[in-house]
Amino acid sequence: MAMKILLTLPRPLFPPDTGGKIRSLNILARLARRAEIHAVSFADPILDAVAISEMRSTFESYTPVFWREATKRSVRFYQEVLTNQCSALPYFLAKCYRPRFRSTVEELAARKHFDLMFCDFLHTAAPLLESTIRPRMVFEHNVEFLLRKRKWEVEKHPLRKVVLGAEWRKTRTIEAKVCRSFDRIITVSGQDQQTLGHEFGIKNVSTLPTGVDTDFFRPLDDRPQPGRLVFVGSMDWDPNEDGILWLLREAYPRIRQAVPDASLSVVGRNPSLHLRALAAREPGVEITGWVPDVRPHLSRAAVVVVPLRVGGGTRIKIPEAMAMGKAVVSTPVGAEGLPFCDGREIRIAEQPEEFAQAVIELLRNVSLRNSIGTLALKEVASRYSWDVVVDKLEEILEQMTRPRTLAVVA
Repeated sequence: MAMKILLTLPRPLFPPDTGGKIRSLNILARLARRAEIHAVSFADPILDAVAISEMRSTFESYTPVFWREATKRSVRFYQEVLTNQCSALPYFLAKCYRPRFRSTVEELAARKHFDLMFCDFLHTAAPLLESTIRPRMVFEHNVEFLLRKRKWEVEKHPLRKVVLGAEWRKTRTIEAKVCRSFDRIITVSGQDQQTLGHEFGIKNVSTLPTGVDTDFFRPLDDRPQPGRLVFVGSMDWDPNEDGILWLLREAYPRIRQAVPDASLSVVGRNPSLHLRALAAREPGVEITGWVPDVRPHLSRAAVVVVPLRVGGGTRIKIPEAMAMGKAVVSTPVGAEGLPFCDGREIRIAEQPEEFAQAVIELLRNVSLRNSIGTLALKEVASRYSWDVVVDKLEEILEQMTRPRTLAVVA
């Protein structure tokens, strides 16, 4: 008999236009062929209309909890952030604490008698912390407090520094409670597993590596454009914008000075006006916004750059670029949790001068660039199948559900 899973998600998984949604969709859509999954998520009744239909086609059932989230950097967004300063919860979780979400999940659990509850992201686990549904697990795509702490560490603006300091401390408190009360925590890297174990004194942590669809992401026939640098990522995720701003200010001018025909393409949805303004002042920089398919952009890259200073989890953009045979230059934070060797399948550099020099060397040295891209492709093709990832997840779920079944305890 197929396992029955109650799945909670922050948003519908369509379109898969962020690293988290790409990872979740690839894992959970495959798991849905092996198990009976009933999904619940927040959704915008208008903007997510197509996504709701796709969710219902993917899973056994899908229940949207309708909610219109404040647009980032809107007046309402800033009002909510300001009001939330008096809350014990960080803003990104406080906005998910909606009674209708918990009641919808618990009514479904009482009606269906599932084998377990699977919470995707801390965003859906935290609002269900006091729920009596058991067993339950949370998939931590990032160590959320650490992601925010790193952002606080690099912030220069005094007011934002104060707000971010409060956010990461609040996040650590609630993240510790969730990790200690849930039956199983899943991380995306051994490094995140160690961090959670060390910070919260827990042992119920398993690692689920990042995969890549090597049938979709594969080398194309396009020739790389000389000097072309490409970054792929959702530009409304703060760590991505921070990384590109750092690249444009600190490393890109050095690269252009050494390689005059160097150019940069930033590919990802919702770039801010601030980023567009800065990019407009730099020669050869293209900000594409949302694109239907990132592969043509990656294919034209001579080098793929991942200049992140803030982040957590693992960057799915790196194995995807590698699956297309591309040489990648990343910061240590960008490549964190990925088992690739500097100088072999990837180049890793932290300081602006080192990062620029690594890029310059690869732009000038075609044979070195091809060697790194080829080794990276072989590594990803042999070890990063999504089906292998789902096999491991199934093992974890079976261990969790062996002795008992899910119930809403009176």
